[in-house]
Amino acid sequence: MTSREWRYFWLKLGLLAVACVFLSRLFFLQIIQHQYYVKEANAMRIRQYELLAKRGQVYFMDGEEEVVPAIMNERTWTIFVDPYYIIKNGGSNGVLKKEEVQEKLTEALGDKIIAKWDKVWENKENMYYEIAKQVDYNTTVKIKEMNLRGVGRKETSRRVYPEGRNGAQLLGFINAEGVGSGVEGALNYRLTGKDGMLKTVTDVNEIPITVGDDNIEIPAEDGENIVLTVDANVQRKVEKVLESTVKKKNGGIAAASAMVMDPNTGRIMAMANYPNYDPEKYWVESDPNVYVNRVAETPYEPASVCKPFTYAAALNEGKLNPDDTYNNTGKTVVGDRVMNNAYGTATRNGVITFRKALDYSLNTGSIEVLRKMGDGTNITKGARTTLYNYLTDNFGLGRKTGIEVYEAAGRIVSPEEQEGNAVRYANMTFGQGMNLTMLQVASAFSSIINGGLYYQPTIIAGTYENGKLVPAQQQPAVRRSVSEGTSKEMRKMLEEVRSVNGGANDLKGYRVGVKTGTAETLDKNGRYTSSKTVAGALGYGGAGKDGAMPQYVVMIRLDGNILLWGSLDAIPVFTEISNYMLQYLRIEPSK
Repeated sequence: MTSREWRYFWLKLGLLAVACVFLSRLFFLQIIQHQYYVKEANAMRIRQYELLAKRGQVYFMDGEEEVVPAIMNERTWTIFVDPYYIIKNGGSNGVLKKEEVQEKLTEALGDKIIAKWDKVWENKENMYYEIAKQVDYNTTVKIKEMNLRGVGRKETSRRVYPEGRNGAQLLGFINAEGVGSGVEGALNYRLTGKDGMLKTVTDVNEIPITVGDDNIEIPAEDGENIVLTVDANVQRKVEKVLESTVKKKNGGIAAASAMVMDPNTGRIMAMANYPNYDPEKYWVESDPNVYVNRVAETPYEPASVCKPFTYAAALNEGKLNPDDTYNNTGKTVVGDRVMNNAYGTATRNGVITFRKALDYSLNTGSIEVLRKMGDGTNITKGARTTLYNYLTDNFGLGRKTGIEVYEAAGRIVSPEEQEGNAVRYANMTFGQGMNLTMLQVASAFSSIINGGLYYQPTIIAGTYENGKLVPAQQQPAVRRSVSEGTSKEMRKMLEEVRSVNGGANDLKGYRVGVKTGTAETLDKNGRYTSSKTVAGALGYGGAGKDGAMPQYVVMIRLDGNILLWGSLDAIPVFTEISNYMLQYLRIEPSK
């Protein structure tokens, strides 16, 4: 070849070599490192945002149709960074270095920062790291105005309680680990919505744009807004009465609880405990017992407020005529035990009717009623079985009621168990020797004074949608616990009890029935002692005309650091709340 031909040859060879270099480089970039550069490109232009569902709000009733907020959401923000983006691009294209981002955010957020910065930057592949939660509006605006690339914010919320401490144990709270108490915990499955997701192409200012095949949007589904059956006005009144009662006793009462319910529907109108707490600052409390809704979650021995159940069972079985008599000596022998009437009832000794025995809460009377369910002389296995079946199956005692908040089951010992002997069942006739919740007792009591129907207690009035209450469907009675005739007789007897126990303080023209109880407690040796007692009152009220059904049931529980009496300490609390209910419900008195 000539020299010119050689030059052309080497030129062609050189060009071919350069082309091979370019082709190999393109192959390396477009094929071998394709995924790497896709990731790099997506990191620059695609952002993924979590669309948080709004937690449902909770409302109290305010009268029959209006509602008021009990738990609301306040807008807050979570601040996060994209470590991968900041580390890769820091110092160019308007992206600050990680040290500068850290300095500016620390200055703006201060003690709101929940993350350690060395952990934030530790994983260079991480594209999302939360550094602050529940940040207020003003701080969030300040961070937004900084225009920090690689720093994002998402709207969240925190719970606020417009009613303050009112209903604290009932409403509850959700802690930092997402574990809840009260309504917040029990109805979490309804209050919690379902988060959505937005994956979108953004412009240079990280503003989502609506075009692009990479856009994915899954809308968030908000939680339900739930309306409780609790009336804010009734709840507020009951809590004030409990607080005043505890303070008047000057340390004599360790804790006080009360509930109000509609006996004709099972709807709870108030569920109160004192001492209470501020649910927005629940963490400041040192005693965890203050969080407990004692009405539903703390079983105890209610004492003589349970005597109506023994009487109702015997009446319904045709074993008792209230005007029958027995010889009351102030005590009776059961097995190897001598059981006495309460202190101060000696003047009632002698031949007395069962009606009068209930009037003066004589333990011997309820024990005799149980004997009448057997052979009339002994507390037989058959008598114990009959009472057990009424207490558990008819009245639902010692079992969870099925209400929508957390509750305890309690326990009633079966006559089939060794412990279910005559002595225990004699004690059970006046409410000792079994563990029940106030909720169970009030629900059972409602069934023996409302015509004989047991309604499952409920706390749910409905939902709040588009500014309106959507009522929950009223559930029918679960079962008949006693006959209408038994229920009518029990109302008559309980109203007689009231006439000798605080009836003079009732508003005139109404029918009010009540039963008190004074429960001994167990000492450290497991023996009953009267040095500390639980005082209780359980009753109802309604219109005074013949045949009118009760319109509310009120139950009181006062746990004493001292000796408390149901007839002296719990009755005034019942009376104040009962008189309030008669007026609040605008019940017409008889002329």
